[in-house]
Amino acid sequence: MSDSDEKLQELIKAVQEISPQLANSWQATAIIESLGYTDRIIKAEFGFDNARDMGQYIYESLSKSPVPPKPPKKVKFWKNIFDEIRTFIDEFSQSFVYAIPLILMLIMEYLDIGEKKDLLPPQLASLFTIVTVASLTTTGGFVQMISRRGRFYIALGEIRQAQRVSASLLYLGSITTIFLGFLGLWFNFYRSLFADQYIVIAIFYYVILSILWMLLAVLSIQLRWNGPLVLIGLSVFFVFLRLQLGLGTLVAQIWAMFVSLLVVIALVLFWFIKYRNADSDSPVKLPRLSAVVYLMSPYFGYGLAYFSFIFADRIVAGLAINPASGLLFAIDSNYQKGMDLALLNFLLLVPLVEYLGYIFIRYWYSKAKILTVDNLVKFSSNLYYRYGLALISTVIFFGLSVFLTVGILKPDDWERQETILALLGCLGYLFFVIGLFNGLILFSLNQGVAVCRILIIALIVNLTVGYIFANTLSVFWASLGLIFGGFCFMILSARKVVHSIKKPDYAYYIGGY
Repeated sequence: MSDSDEKLQELIKAVQEISPQLANSWQATAIIESLGYTDRIIKAEFGFDNARDMGQYIYESLSKSPVPPKPPKKVKFWKNIFDEIRTFIDEFSQSFVYAIPLILMLIMEYLDIGEKKDLLPPQLASLFTIVTVASLTTTGGFVQMISRRGRFYIALGEIRQAQRVSASLLYLGSITTIFLGFLGLWFNFYRSLFADQYIVIAIFYYVILSILWMLLAVLSIQLRWNGPLVLIGLSVFFVFLRLQLGLGTLVAQIWAMFVSLLVVIALVLFWFIKYRNADSDSPVKLPRLSAVVYLMSPYFGYGLAYFSFIFADRIVAGLAINPASGLLFAIDSNYQKGMDLALLNFLLLVPLVEYLGYIFIRYWYSKAKILTVDNLVKFSSNLYYRYGLALISTVIFFGLSVFLTVGILKPDDWERQETILALLGCLGYLFFVIGLFNGLILFSLNQGVAVCRILIIALIVNLTVGYIFANTLSVFWASLGLIFGGFCFMILSARKVVHSIKKPDYAYYIGGY
């Protein structure tokens, strides 16, 4: 056998490994070109005129001698059940722990646990509300970039690379946070919106919170449970401050955040020092920071728009306050309580949606590898069925959660208006979380830009509708912005998902798999 024949057999084997069941000669041609063979190389080494002729030859060769299917491995039924339970616990618990601080805070507020000592004046309390929302919003994009890029290198076993990229993004996020803090400080000094001493304290708190969120993302890179464990510790410390020292909710939250920041800094430094010489023999250079930012820009936009959407109604409600009160921003306490309960249902629903999205994409990926023209229609029907089943499961779980929180556990002194507000908020968050489920599917199919575009449109609808109703009717109706925006996000993202399911082979292909 000549060298040319040997190379041809190796190429046929390579094509066969990539796709054991070729759909047609065009697929064989595409695989050949993806392996780096041009028409000039093909003619010089194999004697074919172009890649098309060679693809035709390989397709006919493999069609005459198809690869015998491997016998399916027998897996025990109970092993599958236990593996699925383990997957559910892992996926659900990773997000559920982020609801623990809010759950504890709401329980203590609604049940009036602990003797309160409210030491903060109203202006400072409203400022802390603003900067808390601002810190989550402005750092949401950096948290997404740090988490996704860092875990990418950790999955490859490149710990030092994960440290380098997370340090670069943390540095960029910290500089941005400090710049925004000084910008807010200058604007307040220029317009005299708040007392100088209050704005300085609030900006300092904003910087601490923002850096804490980004450091938690860095901490979660080395071990998925690090961030959740810190949040659980923060919650326990918060309960201690409320019960043992009798501090008010906001004061206890400030102290808990500050102590948590010191703990997280120590843990992150320990991780960096432990692996500082991990690749000292042959260090690999990272891509330029600008290239990393460009690559992760859809995730940055998604994280920014995500938190902006969650708190958009509260921002609108806070701005709709009567100027005669002497405050520039303050959220009505009844509105705050109702929307907090709605937000709790949202945080309980997100872990379930992430698990459902994980198993949906896992099924899609596993079946797409052996997809043929003959079973394409059946595969699309199965995806529609699983997609509908996931939506029904989400609605059922949501109904049970709302029945438990709003129907049974709500405070006895709530009036009808507060209950209706909580239900409206729950409806808006239901629409939004279904949109998030669609977004998870689209991100997995490498359509992150489309998700960001849809979410920005929904955010604009949320702010516009909420502002109009809050200022023309009452603060109570700011929740309509959440409903309309969530519905917009759900419908537009669902259209994209349905279009992808309709052509699953094409969606899988353009996703780069």
